Amino acid sequence: MTGGFLKKYREGKKGSIQYISLNQGFLKLEYDEDHDPGILFLVSFIRSKSNRAIAIGCRLEMSLAGDEEEEDVVTYITENGVSGLQWAHGGVYWGHVYDDDTGPVSVRIIDLDEWVDECIENMINPTQQD
Repeated sequence: MTGGFLKKYREGKKGSIQYISLNQGFLKLEYDEDHDPGILFLVSFIRSKSNRAIAIGCRLEMSLAGDEEEEDVVTYITENGVSGLQWAHGGVYWGHVYDDDTGPVSVRIIDLDEWVDECIENMINPTQQD
């Protein structure tokens, strides 16, 4: 895939699911029902083109701003995981779903579009570490 994933797929038909065909499977893109047009909220790598297909590896869970008052938050996490990498406020850090008062760990400053492209690349071409 070429860069610019988020710019190209950020918005879609309200409540829809879109599939991007790849050599070894599909990227499944799910759009919310709260906005018109829908805003992308979930990206998964799957083997078969099915609404019930289970994600292989990590997926991107997105809370993308529908207006200027909200902030984008994107989490790269396994389907049933409680911790993963999260982009927010201009950087990526390791976080988890539990409430606590510890700050972010190991912040990496990167543009959201660039980071999403890296995650997509890793989803469709995983390394031995993943």
